[in-house]
Amino acid sequence: MHETSIVNSIIRTLEQEFEADKLNKMKGIYLKVGVLSNIEPRLLHNAYSAFHLSNPGYHHVELHIESTSLKIECEVCNHITNVQNYRFICENCERPSKNVIQGEEMLIHKVEFED
Repeated sequence: MHETSIVNSIIRTLEQEFEADKLNKMKGIYLKVGVLSNIEPRLLHNAYSAFHLSNPGYHHVELHIESTSLKIECEVCNHITNVQNYRFICENCERPSKNVIQGEEMLIHKVEFED
């Protein structure tokens, strides 16, 4: 399950970015996960729950995951299309497009802290 290594990577990133006193005030981690990212949100939540067992300092920090839809931008007419059923066809000019502009990402969107 590669979600465990993803959780460890997220925590390492936050620990490098913020000082310990700031991390103690952290209460939420918000992720954006694209449908083509090869990450299953449910498994990521499970991996984060397992992380809590060995890292009690993060028990108060909730993980929030937003799934992002798949979007392409047409190379011909520059129209942005929400991809449905994995049909990479521009809805404006009906030409195929491989220019994915959203849906492959996995990023830390926001970190929430107590006041």
